[in-house]
Amino acid sequence: MKILLSDLEKKYKNISGVLGSNFFNNYSVDWLDSIPSTMTIVDENIKKNIINKIIVANFQNKGQGRFGRHWESPLGKNLLLSVPIKLDSRKLNRIPVISTISVLNTIKFFLKRDEHIVIKWPNDILVNDKKISGIIIKTFSSQKYSVVNLGIGINVNTELSDYENFDFKATSLRIENDLVFDIYNVFYKLIISLSESLNSDYLDIFNHWKNNILIPQKNINIRNTETSKNISCKPIGVNNEGLLVVEKENGDHLALTSEEVTFHY
Repeated sequence: MKILLSDLEKKYKNISGVLGSNFFNNYSVDWLDSIPSTMTIVDENIKKNIINKIIVANFQNKGQGRFGRHWESPLGKNLLLSVPIKLDSRKLNRIPVISTISVLNTIKFFLKRDEHIVIKWPNDILVNDKKISGIIIKTFSSQKYSVVNLGIGINVNTELSDYENFDFKATSLRIENDLVFDIYNVFYKLIISLSESLNSDYLDIFNHWKNNILIPQKNINIRNTETSKNISCKPIGVNNEGLLVVEKENGDHLALTSEEVTFHY
């Protein structure tokens, strides 16, 4: 099913705001029923130089997470999408900041509160220490510009029973507010938030992001994906590039990208 952002604006502008001068004005939206993965379709589109089509799915049977993990979601209950974004290659490091703060703002809008909603570095949004959203970023680069495949999952209408067999704590907009949400409106608001973040002064976005980052207070093990060795480190914070700064047992400091490490709490 093809969807026009202008049609969503007509329906939801009094609830969620107007598109205005939107980064995605020239984009189309394919809202599909059941597919292997939104990321796979956008990957293929980017290779064909189709970089103005957002893919949304009601269900994925091969949803992708970081490091090849499987992303599970019940049919029709959550927002699952991938968005291609073309940008100057020198600004690639901004995408994790822009994407997570946009999702954070969207979730805060629908939950109508700020408390206990944070970004867990690098790509998860937590509500009361429970995961409500995850983000995955894949990059296709050339010397002058890059195209990012930005995958976003937001738990919208899942119930507690949907998470009985999960090995981590999860929540949804519905669980938190005891309401059933309109997924199309959540999508529309997310697109507005992404556009606003992409068009805003980056320093303002970065400072907002930095104020909402959750840094673990205790030592963590970080796995070096190249050597497969665990390194015990103490997280210190994030630097001005958005990288995680940690201190090793010998006192050395490391600045780590999300691609370099996986966490073991």
